[in-house]
Amino acid sequence: MDDPGGFYGLTVLWADFNNTGRPDIYVANDSMANFLYRNEGNGKFTEIGLESGTALSEDGREQASMGVAIGDYLHTGRPSLFVTDFSLDYTALYRNDGKWDFQDVSYQSGVGLPSVPWVKWGDAFVDLDNDGWLDLITANGHVYPQVDSLPSAGGYRQPKLVHFNQKDGTFCDASDQAGPALQEKRVSRGLAVGDLFNDGNVDVVVEDLGSPMILNNHGTDGRHWVSFELAGVKSNRLAIGARLKLIAGGLTQTDEIHSGGSYLSQNDVRVHFGLGSAT
Repeated sequence: MDDPGGFYGLTVLWADFNNTGRPDIYVANDSMANFLYRNEGNGKFTEIGLESGTALSEDGREQASMGVAIGDYLHTGRPSLFVTDFSLDYTALYRNDGKWDFQDVSYQSGVGLPSVPWVKWGDAFVDLDNDGWLDLITANGHVYPQVDSLPSAGGYRQPKLVHFNQKDGTFCDASDQAGPALQEKRVSRGLAVGDLFNDGNVDVVVEDLGSPMILNNHGTDGRHWVSFELAGVKSNRLAIGARLKLIAGGLTQTDEIHSGGSYLSQNDVRVHFGLGSAT
């Protein structure tokens, strides 16, 4: 592990990116190239951000990376990365093609363009409608109150973004259809997801400058779900790093228990799977 340039690391996430059984490390760096530390075993890591395609934007630029979400949104068994950044730049979706090869599919997937005006922070892959396909949510808010005097800057207070998974590798921007609370302009930073009310619908908590916001997910009628809470008896008590694989309704879903991620946030450590109509 080394950072000779003293980069501005804002979020770190441990995850097994290549199904080796060993946890790797991804670091989102502000205004610098991002780091992907591949776990070689025996306590050794190799930094492969550039080689893997997760260090820079699609056109080879450093981005002001801030938040990190991870999820198997294509049901390949490989977790992909969703990395937020500053305004006038797009949130990067790095599709995991296996063998440490990631592709920046931000624009072709539909998540790049809607994100450009905003300063993006906390984010999450989360199945909001329990159809078995991971959606995306992002919290936004500028850092300079003075931008309210600049019409092109998007404002100091900003709305949130929601992208629904269209099951073909693309997402649709459903921000203006997911309830008026998401359109309420705030200065947001952290974002965490979890089933707060134990009703099978994953809710969202957003940390704003000011009072926090709890977004109660009313869900979609008729959709099934299952949730797992693991506990280590010989390993770590919260089962951090444990991986789950679920086969139902013709889909194979995978997830992993993570500590940290998003931005200054911690999601529910229970693993939730939407099942659609499957039993």
